[in-house]
Amino acid sequence: MPPLVPPSATKCPMPIKSNKEDWVLALRVFLKDTLGTSWQIRETKGKARLGIRFKDGSRVFKYIPYKWQRSNQGKIRTFIEEIHELHIKRKIGIEEAFARVKARAPQEEVAKKASKTDFKLILEAWDKWGENLIKTGAVSERTFKDSFGQTNKALKKISQSADVNSLLMNLGNLHEGGSRTRTQNVQRVARLLRWACSSKGGFILDPDIWTPPREGELGDYIGRKSRELQVKTDKPTTPISDEDFLALLESIGEGLKDKNSNVRQRTEEWLFALKLTRVFGLRPTELNYLEIRRNGKNCLWCVYPKQSNKTATKPRRLFPIYKNWCEEWNLLEKVNRGDKLPNRCSGESFATYLRNNKLWMKLKKEKGLVPYSFRHAFAVAGHEKFNLNASVLAPVMGHTPKTHSDYYSKWFGEKYLEDIFDNATID
Repeated sequence: MPPLVPPSATKCPMPIKSNKEDWVLALRVFLKDTLGTSWQIRETKGKARLGIRFKDGSRVFKYIPYKWQRSNQGKIRTFIEEIHELHIKRKIGIEEAFARVKARAPQEEVAKKASKTDFKLILEAWDKWGENLIKTGAVSERTFKDSFGQTNKALKKISQSADVNSLLMNLGNLHEGGSRTRTQNVQRVARLLRWACSSKGGFILDPDIWTPPREGELGDYIGRKSRELQVKTDKPTTPISDEDFLALLESIGEGLKDKNSNVRQRTEEWLFALKLTRVFGLRPTELNYLEIRRNGKNCLWCVYPKQSNKTATKPRRLFPIYKNWCEEWNLLEKVNRGDKLPNRCSGESFATYLRNNKLWMKLKKEKGLVPYSFRHAFAVAGHEKFNLNASVLAPVMGHTPKTHSDYYSKWFGEKYLEDIFDNATID
């Protein structure tokens, strides 16, 4: 039997680049011996790409702004050393470390910057991302339009941003450091960019330019609360007393006597809103997300998905803290038949409407009342008058027992805290 003859080699029209060139081997030996095996370098599309493996098993890949060639060996090595110094030794987030080192690189070597076209793609990605969130049930169409709307408006104000670092920095600088609005905007846009730079988003955006930091590395863009804001947000909200609340309703109710039908209608809407907020312990914005569900009888539910990092609150059934008020004011019946509420209720709209009421402004000045005072009165009444602990009140109010104790314990005594921690004890 004649010996087998191997097929003739196919001639390759293009020379194959070897990764075993002496300068490549030297660079890799340096990384292994000096920085460890978790730091690796390779060529991708003619550019140097650094890969870093973290202790939790996750990886990050970033292009270094130098071409993959012998003449750039020293620049690549120095770039990686500086990244390692910032991230490992000085404990700076990897994205921030890259941004700092990249900013110091020679301008002619830096990778391409974003253009106006890129920003149009970001806005296009926002719409597609929203469609995806709605389609998958992550958020409702109404939530994306209303709750996410303020983030979209902020995003449109920073079209001058050249890359992910400047985009998030410019976005953050629109609002006070550490504020809720700033935090939400940065977190949402980071989620958008992460999606648009992935296969799920069809790589709408260039990952090399627009990949955002990981969730836990957004602190530099969110910023820290000023001492003034810290004091303001940490100060416990004063609950409105039953007496003051009823007096306020009576004062606002004077608008029902106005000859102008629009004034009367507006008065009706706001009386309805205030009563619901006080009786059911609602956040002002939750008035936009109420519905009646039948369970042998009409039950009031809130379907507002309050965002917190990657999660959102689930729909919850609501219970009146004062059943007699609920029945006297026919609150369930009014919700069921669709009685009108003020358009797009929020803490801001509450404050705007109430500042025209003299009694409210007096209570605000003397007792420090705010729109959330109605909700907080629900919590205080639940504890003081009905002896309900955190495990009962927290889910009804749409937060965790820990959040409940952290916030509302400022108003409660030792016995209440004792109840909370007794219930939290594992047998």
